[in-house]
Amino acid sequence: MVGEAIAVMSGLVLVYALLAKKLTALNITFPMLSVLAGVAVFHLTPLNVDATAVHVIAELALVIVLFHDASTVNLAGLRHDPGIAIRLLLIGFPLALVATFLLTRGMLPALGVAGAWLLAGALTPTDAGLGAPTMLNPAVPIRVRRSLNVESGLNDGLATPIVLLALGALATEEGVADLSVVDVSVVPVAKALACSLAVAAGAAWLMDRSRRTHLSGHQGRVVAMLAVPLFLFGLADLVGANAFIAAFVGGLVFGAASSTLRDESGSGALVEVGADLLSFVVWFFAGGLVLTIFADGFRWQWLAIAVAALTVLRLLPVMIALFGTGFKWPTVTFLGWFGPRGLATIVFGLLSAEELGADSPVIADVGGVIGITVLLSVFAHGFSAAPLARWYGAWVSRSHAPIEQRPSVEPIPSRGRSGY
Repeated sequence: MVGEAIAVMSGLVLVYALLAKKLTALNITFPMLSVLAGVAVFHLTPLNVDATAVHVIAELALVIVLFHDASTVNLAGLRHDPGIAIRLLLIGFPLALVATFLLTRGMLPALGVAGAWLLAGALTPTDAGLGAPTMLNPAVPIRVRRSLNVESGLNDGLATPIVLLALGALATEEGVADLSVVDVSVVPVAKALACSLAVAAGAAWLMDRSRRTHLSGHQGRVVAMLAVPLFLFGLADLVGANAFIAAFVGGLVFGAASSTLRDESGSGALVEVGADLLSFVVWFFAGGLVLTIFADGFRWQWLAIAVAALTVLRLLPVMIALFGTGFKWPTVTFLGWFGPRGLATIVFGLLSAEELGADSPVIADVGGVIGITVLLSVFAHGFSAAPLARWYGAWVSRSHAPIEQRPSVEPIPSRGRSGY
């Protein structure tokens, strides 16, 4: 089984990497192929969702992605054009979170308050990687691309404490853990903040110092940057900190403090490639998780919540967040639609299964909603990203929309995940 999975997975990566340009032109993304391959492989050999290896790979992938995305935000540059991203994060995100909670609480009352918050926290974060053709299309104005990139890079970190608090409350209610919510959630977050601030600031200083004194070459610094999120992951496990918060805050601090990252093109390339490869693995296992989730049945409420999360519960908060900015309806709709759900949502689902166990009364509903939401998003956003980006770019060019085309600041130079 292990050999078959590795062979299929690595073969898939090889084929996609060599044909990526052509497949992208056909609106076929790697997550689509990975999920389908996972379904095919694990249909023959059932997947053990409690396998430690699956959880570790998924968590490590999210840690590297969180660190990378946060490090490319370019906080210094964001202050020159904070408008869209700040509105999406401080207005749109909370509104979407509360709306998802209310809908989930109403449609799946058995989840309880904590379970509804868990699903809301897991479903609300977006994943720019699933909309890579949008992020990389120069026809889409920089302001819009940058805002989607910053939003997806930061909202994972905003959702993590909510997911942790909800999991802590559920674990206490179900008697899975004897610890209080403070012990399960607040203490790990506090430790993560301390670890990330110290490690990221120290690593940024050391990298800059090494470059100025010619103690390292470019390739060495590329490797060193990948070591930072890996170190944070291991340190968080040792001291009982939350690795996701540590990676998220660490990426922000590192990106703001490191002049090497800003000035030296390609210094984050290995982190990006590492995030890509691990993400490929997670998508492959996601195909197996889909089979496992639906093995015991299906509820129409799962589909209803998933469709709502990807449409109205995303579009309306974005519309409210951008009200009064002067953006035209094509821009508002474009920003509202491109809120894919991906890696973070999968990892939050895996964490829920790990913390609560397969016998938890809420795990079937949590897994079902997460599975359908991610599955729909992979294909809906994958197929629509390129054509809608072309349509929107043509509209901007034709209408000469002044607000959309206002000069902005690119994130720290980056190829962009899945931009092969």
